[in-house]
Amino acid sequence: MGIARYENIDVNNVTNGVNTYGEQTTTISLWFRTRATVADVNNNVRISERYRVYSDLVNLTLNYTPNTKQMVDQQNLYSITWRGYDWRIIDCRESNDRMSVMFVCYRNDPVTPV
Repeated sequence: MGIARYENIDVNNVTNGVNTYGEQTTTISLWFRTRATVADVNNNVRISERYRVYSDLVNLTLNYTPNTKQMVDQQNLYSITWRGYDWRIIDCRESNDRMSVMFVCYRNDPVTPV
């Protein structure tokens, strides 16, 4: 078991839309700043014949508040900025006493040619 630590994060609203050319757009805007317990950072790389794909996972634990309840209920509408990267929420795990909620987040970098 690794050491958990508190780090600053930004919680963002994610809005999907279509521009005037019909292209899909994603707009990310800051909702609030907070501190989270960061644990179990997992970095890996998958190499195929032509490409390398870097995937990262992290567990972020926040206190249970009305804002985090809203994030749990609609995970696709929120992202988290940590260490300068955009992390998307895969899974939420509420504690049984509703004192905290853990977000499992991923960052999938663009595909890089080998």
